[in-house]
Amino acid sequence: MKNEIAAFDFEEGKILSSKYEVVSKLGGGYEGEVYLVREMGTGIERAAKFFYPKHQWNTRTIQAYAKKLHKLRSCNSLIKYISKETLKYKNHEITYLLSEFVEGMTLTEYLKTYHPKGMPFYQALHLMYALVKATEELHLKKESHGDIHEDNIIMQKKGLHYELKLIDVFHKRRGSVQADVIYLCQLLHLISGGPKKYAGQPPIIKSICLGLKQGLIRRKFKNSTMLRVYLENTPWEE
Repeated sequence: MKNEIAAFDFEEGKILSSKYEVVSKLGGGYEGEVYLVREMGTGIERAAKFFYPKHQWNTRTIQAYAKKLHKLRSCNSLIKYISKETLKYKNHEITYLLSEFVEGMTLTEYLKTYHPKGMPFYQALHLMYALVKATEELHLKKESHGDIHEDNIIMQKKGLHYELKLIDVFHKRRGSVQADVIYLCQLLHLISGGPKKYAGQPPIIKSICLGLKQGLIRRKFKNSTMLRVYLENTPWEE
């Protein structure tokens, strides 16, 4: 396709929409790229997600995505949506969404930096509990995340607890509450060390991961509330 955009690669200092200055690139994926930008005049930093036109994120789709974020604005587990903006780039009209900027690292980065072979089971369960509570916020509003994985979790460890933000809530009804629960159980398996350490895990880990058999997980944990209650009432050491 003529003038197809494979990447934006905005340079530091570039001015966007006469309102924002690019500070740095935060990441990217198949949908687009995310940048740290600074609001001109106020100096306030925001996160800006730019969508590739080739993925056909049309105006209606992006509006639905923004409305979903607005609907879930009271959820502390989500980064707060601010506004939708557009700019002209290589003869394309590019849409981008602005949200609050939250410091921290992705769960992927955290594991690679601090626990490359998996977290001790007690820490893994504390993190799992924080993830379950974060996800439950969405479920109680009759919404699901739809794409919970280690790259979509921004985290900070503060004292004895974890502060988490879920990003990239999926805009279509691809997901479901039970799909989110399965993702959570898969994450526990991952953060506790994966298949190499699974055989030696304590009963509490195995009773949640259930060998990653989705049918067993669906029957035991029909929603995130059931998973939270199970974590709260089952002995972690036996």
